Amino acid sequence: MDKYVDIFSELMLFLVVAVIFLIVLSIVMMLFLKNFKVDEKKIKLYGLFLNMDNKSLIAFSALSINYLFLVWCMASFNDINVIYVFFTYLLVFISDVVRKNFPKGFINMILCGVNCLFIHIVYIIHSYLVEQYQNPILIVVLVLSLIFIFMYYTYNLFRSLNDVVLQNKYLMDRKKYKV
Repeated sequence: MDKYVDIFSELMLFLVVAVIFLIVLSIVMMLFLKNFKVDEKKIKLYGLFLNMDNKSLIAFSALSINYLFLVWCMASFNDINVIYVFFTYLLVFISDVVRKNFPKGFINMILCGVNCLFIHIVYIIHSYLVEQYQNPILIVVLVLSLIFIFMYYTYNLFRSLNDVVLQNKYLMDRKKYKV
């Protein structure tokens, strides 16, 4: 029972980190966007969200929360457990179902499993460093693994968000933005 209490306390910590991240992100966006007039066509970030339907916004939000959760798990060196895997798969599933992304949904589920495997690998390397043997080469391997995994998560996020944006019916030239 204590195991589940620890897991839910870690999830509450993630919730606090996510809220702080979103507040900081909104402040930064307000500071950057106050110099621009949102009526101009030059502002492409604002135009990304313009005329998006609710389904696209839900998919966008689920993918962003999943990314933030994966990065948090990796940075906090938590081992992956059933609840974390379920949460990650749930967010990816919500994004795919809302967008009706059934052909790519299977691939996204496989990539979600790879993401969870990466978190477990980072946990194994970190726990070995802390408990067993502190080797400078292993520290370098851990740091390089963290950098690679962070870049991989970021690539997956942008690839998935690009798919969401390309489904916008108001996007005129879809081929121009396809990755």
